[in-house]
Amino acid sequence: MQNKLKNKIEKVPLFLFVSKSMLLFVVILFSTTISGQSVITPQIMEVNTYISSLKTMEQNTPSNFSNAKNVYNLVNDVQPSVYYYLGVVKTFGEKPICLFTDFNSLQSIDNPDILKNNIEIVKLKIDDSNDLNSKIDLLLFSDYKNLKYIYIVSNLAINSQTIANMISNYNEKYSIFYSIDKGE
Repeated sequence: MQNKLKNKIEKVPLFLFVSKSMLLFVVILFSTTISGQSVITPQIMEVNTYISSLKTMEQNTPSNFSNAKNVYNLVNDVQPSVYYYLGVVKTFGEKPICLFTDFNSLQSIDNPDILKNNIEIVKLKIDDSNDLNSKIDLLLFSDYKNLKYIYIVSNLAINSQTIANMISNYNEKYSIFYSIDKGE
């Protein structure tokens, strides 16, 4: 009788151990599957909102360099630039920091004639409603070592969600913002 009771007591902890181990395994497997399928949604803002958010962040961190002012200057001031449209490269200034292009030229953006080393901002023009159904594959910019900003300028009504749906191979190292310019 005592042996039967001892066997039952020894089996219960083993059963609990095995069941808890299995439960832990299932939880780990499930959480790994969920995290492996997570998608990072691009943070996209209208250009003035983006610059304002940078200013707000900079108020709390004193520095001689203003990222907000840098972005404002890249967007609004004349800079050394490359214009790449329909396979034609036109470079203005030494060490260009801006690249102007459109969707028709995007797939051949790896053109060796484009001076890529100093490009900080790509200004991508949207002027055709068909462009809204296209993808902006950020892997196309992998050779642009100093690229920080993708600035989408559209003459069509767009919003951050429309642009987020257009982005593929999102990389957090790029800040993406947009403006609507209907030429009025």
